[in-house]
Amino acid sequence: MSNPPTPEASELFPIRADEKGPKTIAILLIFGATLMLATGFGDVKNSFAEDFPEEDLDGILENYQRQEVNITAEDYQLYHDEIREDGAYSVRGFSLMSGGILVLIGGFALFKLKSIGVKLSIAGSAIGLIGGFSGSWMMASTSSEYLPDEVTMINEYLSYACVAFMGICLAMAILPLINASARLALDQRVTLVTEEE
Repeated sequence: MSNPPTPEASELFPIRADEKGPKTIAILLIFGATLMLATGFGDVKNSFAEDFPEEDLDGILENYQRQEVNITAEDYQLYHDEIREDGAYSVRGFSLMSGGILVLIGGFALFKLKSIGVKLSIAGSAIGLIGGFSGSWMMASTSSEYLPDEVTMINEYLSYACVAFMGICLAMAILPLINASARLALDQRVTLVTEEE
């Protein structure tokens, strides 16, 4: 005697569209995009500046001097000149700005539950990840020639932090495609059913 067929789990517990998840992710992506744009804008601005901004330099030097790191304004200016000519500012700055714009647009589209928002956010996060790490690593490599070891180590940690931050953005952007409930919430269409007489 054969056992009666058991209903599948999907029939017992039907998957329902979850609109809150994608919208929460969208808000986090928009926040991340603003940080990308702010950092990218600063780098792009520095890529065109012959002298490192004095108000920023004073704060940096004061912070290092508190930690008893021997660094002068001339050392930092030489470092700034080298990474500007090397293109490190431009690589990181333009990557983060272009990626940030895509993530920002994607975040707003995802908030409206449009699947294109996921694709834009993934593309923007990937651009920011690759360009952000490349530019940060170029800066860290150059700093070993002009700045003390402690500063070089901090620059290396910053490049890893950039990878971690952009990796989180990329993972969040992919999440609505992996989660079945979130995927169902994207691009929903209202269909009218008319009864035939």
